[in-house]
Order: sequence, then C-alpha cells, then structure tokens
Amino acid sequence: MSTAISGVLLCGIAATFAAAILLLTDQQETAFREFAVMGLFCSSLMLISYYLELNLPGIAAKITALKFGYLGRVFVNPMLLMLALRHYRAKVGKLWTLLLYVIPIITLLLVFTCEQHPYYYAAIEMNPDGLFHIIPGPFYYVYMAYNTVLATLYLSFCLYHRAELHGREKSNNTILILACLMPFLSLLLYLSGWTQGFDVTCVGVTAGALLIAFSVFRFGLLNKEEMLQNMATGLIFLDKEYQLVYANRKATQIIPALGKSAANAKNFDLKQLCDDAFASVQVGTACYQRKITEWTNSEGQHGKLLTFDDVTEIRARLNRDAMTGLLNHACFYPMLDDAMAESNQKKKPVTVSIADINSFKHVNDTYGHANGDIILIALAETLQRVCGKHGEVFRYGGEEFAVIFRGDFDLAEKTMQLAHDAFTTIDFDFLPYHVTFSFGSAQFNCIENSVELFDRADQAMYIRKKAFHETERLPAEERAKSAALQLDPSENP
Repeated sequence: MSTAISGVLLCGIAATFAAAILLLTDQQETAFREFAVMGLFCSSLMLISYYLELNLPGIAAKITALKFGYLGRVFVNPMLLMLALRHYRAKVGKLWTLLLYVIPIITLLLVFTCEQHPYYYAAIEMNPDGLFHIIPGPFYYVYMAYNTVLATLYLSFCLYHRAELHGREKSNNTILILACLMPFLSLLLYLSGWTQGFDVTCVGVTAGALLIAFSVFRFGLLNKEEMLQNMATGLIFLDKEYQLVYANRKATQIIPALGKSAANAKNFDLKQLCDDAFASVQVGTACYQRKITEWTNSEGQHGKLLTFDDVTEIRARLNRDAMTGLLNHACFYPMLDDAMAESNQKKKPVTVSIADINSFKHVNDTYGHANGDIILIALAETLQRVCGKHGEVFRYGGEEFAVIFRGDFDLAEKTMQLAHDAFTTIDFDFLPYHVTFSFGSAQFNCIENSVELFDRADQAMYIRKKAFHETERLPAEERAKSAALQLDPSENP
C-alpha cells in the first residue's frame, strides 16, 4: 500500500509541475492565473511533504517533512475563498483579507514549534507500520473549525450565484465547487479508514488545484473573464435556439431582463434582441448601437453575438455644429417634435425663435469669411449665454440660428431682445460699425406640426429683416423713427 501511495504522490507532483509550466508559458491573458499557479504550488508542497514523510527513516525526519507540508496546507482554503470572492466580484477590504490569514500564520508557528508545546499536537507517535499516530491539541480543532467555516462560506457563495449563471459560467461554477469538495472527500476517505491510515487529503487538494488549472487553461475559467465583464461594450452570446450563452455586466445594464432570474425573465423572448426595435437602445442619457455577427466554436456550436457599443459621444458630435459648438440642423426638428409633444402632454407653452444676421453677405464679401466666422461664433456665444437658460439654441444653417424656448411668446421675444442688445454692443476690430440681427418668434398653437411652427417664426423674422433693410435705405433722420419697428416685438401670429 505504501508503494502505491508513493507512486500516486509522485504522479501528482509531476502533474502539478507540468500544469504550472503550461500556465506560466501560456501567452493568453488569464485574470486568475495567479490563483491556479498558487494552488498548484501549495498542493505540490503537500505532496512532496507526504512523500518524504512516508519514505524518510526516523521520526525526527518525518516530523520535519510534516512541517514542510503545512507551508502549503494552511493557505489552500483562504486562497480558494479569495478566488470565489474575486470571481463573483465581491469586494473585500484589506483588513478582512489580512484577518483571513491570521489563523494560518498562527498554525504555522505552532506546527514548526510543536516539539516545545502541546497546543497543536498533544503528542506525535509513530506506529509500527511507519505512519504517524497524532493526538490533536486544542488549536488543532480551532484550525479545523476555521477551515470548515471557510469551505462553507466558499460553497455557499458559489451556490448562491449558481442560479443566475448560464452555459460556460455554470460549468465554471461546477468546477469551483468540485475544487472545494475534493479535499473534503479525500478527508472522509481517510477518516473512514478506507485508506488504511494513509492521509490522502493532499491528493484531494491536488485534484482540486488541477481542476482549477484545467479550467483556466482549457475552458477559460475566468480566462479573460474580468476583461469581458469590465468592457464598455455590451456582449450577448445566443445559441442557435436563441438561448442565452453569456452576457457580460454591461449587457445586463443595457438589457436589465438579462440580469433577472429565470423565473422573472421567462416572458422575455431573447430572439427579439435581434429585431429592429433593439438596433439602438437608450439607457438614461447614453445611447447604444447594436451589431449582430455569427459565432462558432471548435465544438461545432454556433449562434449570434450581439454587441452594444456606446455611441453617445459620436452622436453628440454629429448633433453639434463644429464651429460654434451649438446643436445643429440635424437635431433641430427631432428636438422640436419632442418639445411640442411635451407641450401637449403637460400643457406648457413652447415657442420657436429664429435669428438671422443682418447684411452678413456684405461682411463676408468685404472683410472675408474668416472674419465672418468670428461674428458667427460671437452670436452663438451670446445666444447660448442669454437664451440657453430658457431652452435649446441651434445653428440652423449659415448665418441663421434657432432657439426652442420652454416658455411663451413674451418670454421668447424679451429674451431675444436681450440677446440682440448684448450682441450689438460687441466691437469687432475689423468692422467700423456694430453688427445686428433680425429675429422672429412663434408660439406653438397645439395643432400645427414642427415645420409649420418654424415657418411662422421664420416669416416673423423676415418681416423684421425687411424693415431693417428698408431702414438702411432711408435718410439718416428717418432711421431712428423706423428703428422702433425692429425693436418692438410683433404680435404672435
């Protein structure tokens, strides 16, 4: 029996070293590689220790070998618990992490000084067959209770998260559970007497460590898992039957039904994720665009991969005028439609105002387009500063600007007049005069569409612009009288 056990131990040592080499030379980024390597290291220490304990002569040498094995033994369960906590993204403070290793370190100190006290081993005797007969001390039971608590926490944590897992993640969860059960199964074999007094718990620990290493290397237990979970892109893998294979954290934030339990999400048909309704998904202020591709693996499984990319910033840039930074023509009518719908629903007024720089073509032709751009930017800044607090400001096109006011006609006219007064005080060093603009406003009448509302505001603006140009042609003494028409707010058509 001793020869057979020694052979098993040597095979285990060879297997742990081979697995460690494979993991360390693997070029893939594996987020949990360090746990697998440390598990193999601890189990190899236990195997070597027990092999030496069985084959070295004399009780002193055997006790030294026993102590050597504890360098790996005491860290196995804390490491497994930390693996589970990290895998399922549970946050543990540094203090709790340090406290987790207090009992293992005390155990090491007591084991390495066991000849001097009875606290861990009350007595160590050697049977005629060369195996130890150990009488436990009080701290031995403390250490066993500590390991039982850690293993219970570990298993509870894995089982708690199991219900929400699918596909590969569920397989990984099974492997994590088996990795913890292996040492306990081997301990039960030892305590039952089936191993004829040979302590095979180190073999169980090694089996668990090899399972985790195999998962990291072959199945990708946690292989790039953190990378996938922390991606800003939502990832959803569906099989050919449109059943969920995998969804990362971002995907469950975008599609909350994916994160619900099977019972709560049973009415959600995953096939609809491929419909046009999900081509673009709005979550708060963020906008995600969906792409669909096919996926397949080496086992012949296939399905659809849905990616949801955050296009909020891209859309924001598309909706902004590059020169002035204002909202542009592309988003004017959609936003006006929304404002009108809100107005009908909440019974609150909405008014559109249009502003157009007077004699702007003359400025461009005479002083150049670069100077014309300076005027456009100045007007954009003025409108945003004065009118922005009451609504949205747009560069509609060329020298024409628009404002959607969340208020009535009087508010719009008074605010636009304030903006006009502020703008006409700006001195441009390339111009011998102040620049003005004409504006017009129209309040939504609850029955017209957005184009009709804009046209009414535009017509009101052109009435003023016509008056401005007629004033320009009048003799100087008559301009002051005609200026009243430009500054006096017209009635809301």
